[in-house]
Amino acid sequence: MKLAFLTSKIGSGSTPTGGANVYLHDGIKFLRSQNIYFEGLELSDVAYISEEIDAEMKGTRVQSGDVLLNITGGSIGRCYFLDDTLGRANVNQHVSIIRPKNIRTKYLKYQIQSFLGQHQIAMLQTGGNREGLSATSLSNFKILYPDFPEQQAIADYLDKKCAEIDQLIAIKQKKADELKEYKKSILYEYVTGKRSVCE
Repeated sequence: MKLAFLTSKIGSGSTPTGGANVYLHDGIKFLRSQNIYFEGLELSDVAYISEEIDAEMKGTRVQSGDVLLNITGGSIGRCYFLDDTLGRANVNQHVSIIRPKNIRTKYLKYQIQSFLGQHQIAMLQTGGNREGLSATSLSNFKILYPDFPEQQAIADYLDKKCAEIDQLIAIKQKKADELKEYKKSILYEYVTGKRSVCE
């Protein structure tokens, strides 16, 4: 089915008048493409806007259950979903809000993240010097549409398998980091003469 038939909203955010000059260190979260990753939201460098600007930009507010998709630049195609822990937030014009209506949020997120979804994104990109996805092209995005119980079963299975894979990656990364530190230690010891090649 087309994504338009499965959602109540497909639209991008906007940047407040004044741009980065109006960002605050506290207030309402303002999500940009650099905050959206396949693994989740990266909020260490999140920007904030005031209550007044949030009121002016109420059309760009996100809700729990929304899928956020980067629609421009080098991070195009990265997406994740929102749960109820984020609180009030808005997005800028480089991020699309996709609000599921007749489809499970996590299932939709996995569809977009899959090879099939990313291939469609690559095919739908438009624009001159900068790659980009329009709301119209996203509305025509094709989604495989099993019934709700199967959507839930697929999402639950992928949650479990992805968690297992992420754990294995973390273990391998830890070992790789330890080997890098060991390499630095060996280099230091031999270069400074603390150990000899004759040992």
